Amino acid sequence: MAKRAGFLVSGQTVVERAIRKQKISMVIIANDASENTKKDFEDLIRERITIVNQFSSTEISQAIGQTRKILGISDPGITKQIKELLKEVAL
Repeated sequence: MAKRAGFLVSGQTVVERAIRKQKISMVIIANDASENTKKDFEDLIRERITIVNQFSSTEISQAIGQTRKILGISDPGITKQIKELLKEVAL
């Protein structure tokens, strides 16, 4: 849904650039991404950005139809919806 609406950025370099421009409200990092990649993004991200790391790179890639380990969501409304869905799944 976020991809069709144009609120999804994917790929390490593109997401990193969007974070620096403060255009990202959520980052999804594959749980099988390298420790260096995870650390780099955690160091870059401020408290206002939600980090989700409960999906594998295979799950992320299948969801968007491209091979990716890092996704960024730029719309706060979609970020809120994803958070609510993740809470429901956790229950």
